[in-house]
Amino acid sequence: MKAAFNRMGGQLTKLWFDRVTITGVKTVRDGAFTDTVPVTIVENEPAKVILKGLKASDQTFFGTDAYDAKLLIRNGLKIPAGADIDVTNVNGQLTHYKRASKGYAGYASHQEVAMDRDEKATEEAE
Repeated sequence: MKAAFNRMGGQLTKLWFDRVTITGVKTVRDGAFTDTVPVTIVENEPAKVILKGLKASDQTFFGTDAYDAKLLIRNGLKIPAGADIDVTNVNGQLTHYKRASKGYAGYASHQEVAMDRDEKATEEAE
């Protein structure tokens, strides 16, 4: 049965039209000092974003753009908690997510990452 789900995972990515770049941090030592540097985990990877909640009535302060989302992405990637995720959707719009969870790879076909978008609204009316 697991083999069928593994084959499905390869086909599933053909249905995902969002593209993601995931950036994490790596600890480096410079003599006695320890610092973190950004490192790209994956770039231009097919994925799918699912919005969990996007209701205007839940907003506590107008002028913010906040909602929860889930990222569906292939297994085999190690996505750490706290990673920054940039998603370019099928229409070419870029969205930046922060406060991501560690990837949950409990499914044979894909893994899920919980994400949070919480930014001050900056778009101007046309």
